[in-house]
Amino acid sequence: MNAIKLYTKELHLHYGEAHVLKGIDIEVPEHCVTALIGPSGCGKSTFLKTLNRMNDAVANVKITGEVMLDGEDIYAKNVDVTALRKKVGMVFQAPNPFPMSIYDNIAYGPRIHGEKKRIVLDEIVEQSLRDAAIWDEVKDRLKKPALGLSGGQQQRLCIARSLATKPELLLMDEPTSALDPISTSKIEELIDELRKSYSIVIVTHNMQQAARISDYTAFFLLGDLVELGTTGDIFSNPKDRRTEDYITGRFG
Repeated sequence: MNAIKLYTKELHLHYGEAHVLKGIDIEVPEHCVTALIGPSGCGKSTFLKTLNRMNDAVANVKITGEVMLDGEDIYAKNVDVTALRKKVGMVFQAPNPFPMSIYDNIAYGPRIHGEKKRIVLDEIVEQSLRDAAIWDEVKDRLKKPALGLSGGQQQRLCIARSLATKPELLLMDEPTSALDPISTSKIEELIDELRKSYSIVIVTHNMQQAARISDYTAFFLLGDLVELGTTGDIFSNPKDRRTEDYITGRFG
């Protein structure tokens, strides 16, 4: 098994009186894809957002337990959240390019973190777009508005934007749910390539997708982590009946 990039221990999250995450213990190995599956409202996306502290801005949220990234607690008082989010990238369900040029979308993050040299920004933009497998499609239109791209291209652009700050962990919240099958296939091929350089956690409702692209799968239900294991084991020999029912479509 690969080294552990991140783990959580007794992670609880409350929104006011609602107990949304209930003592989650999970390990995320380096250079692997970990899929989070489970019915809507079971805590998958909320859990994902605890990994780069996106829940901090939510009113009445209370988080206890540990989230350890490279051996450091990301909820420690001295943690620089801006630096944390540079290290932990995020790709959302719907493509959300900024209303600016393709180039400026990619250069935005490095500029925020202090990079001003044009030659360096040019290199970052090209490499990020290459890493997201979209460079050849946009290299002649970098000054054109990003919103003019197709949905699938916009999502790959958003992945490139996340890669521009050189993260080590990449979080993806249903990144293909708004895309057509061809674009979905391209994103899945991209994820397969990205695992060589990044640790990836992806939320998906698509069981076939989880089976195709992930190394490990975690099944969430009503705020609990029911089962975690290799994707092969989870799909072929689940230990919990609820996991089996969900995967086979008998759930509920």
